[in-house]
Amino acid sequence: MKQTEISIGLAILLLMVLRLCFTYPYAALLITLLTLLLSILYFVFSFGLLNQIRFRNLFKKESYKDISILRLIGAIGTGLILSILPISILFKFQGWPYGNIILLIGLVSLLPIIAIVIFKFFTHKNRFYKTLLIHLSIISAVGILFFFIKPETLLELKFRDSPEYVEAVKNEMKDPENLELQEITDKVRLKMESTE
Repeated sequence: MKQTEISIGLAILLLMVLRLCFTYPYAALLITLLTLLLSILYFVFSFGLLNQIRFRNLFKKESYKDISILRLIGAIGTGLILSILPISILFKFQGWPYGNIILLIGLVSLLPIIAIVIFKFFTHKNRFYKTLLIHLSIISAVGILFFFIKPETLLELKFRDSPEYVEAVKNEMKDPENLELQEITDKVRLKMESTE
């Protein structure tokens, strides 16, 4: 399952970078589906994924004989938090509402988990905690990177060929309740899509 997680994560990041460089068909759909898949993987299978149990052994009782109940509960809790981060990064990347807030909630929720993992690693020197710490560090780094990227920067990168649309969306971002600005943005979007 570790290879599946890495493959999906790298595919999402690659598709996001490609989308920032140029427009390709079904970009938003592909990114959204892969992100949802990764989030579901964390949410449903975290007990096995974080304990490094292979998928084929996931539902075999003997796979868990050396794993304590607290470690299983911790893995499930960590999986719940980890399932928030890909979705919040997706919201931020797509420019959907509350992306930064959800991302902040996910990152702040991850802090106590990282603190516990660091403490456990230095007291037990267990390979499990070292792997989990590397895992959490990579995911946190990507989350922090997206948290500090301004929505305007992502917008400018995605629509660099349509400065009129970028300007219209920026104006709408400053006053999201203004219906006139929303209509202007819609008109510019339709004009932009008709010329593609």
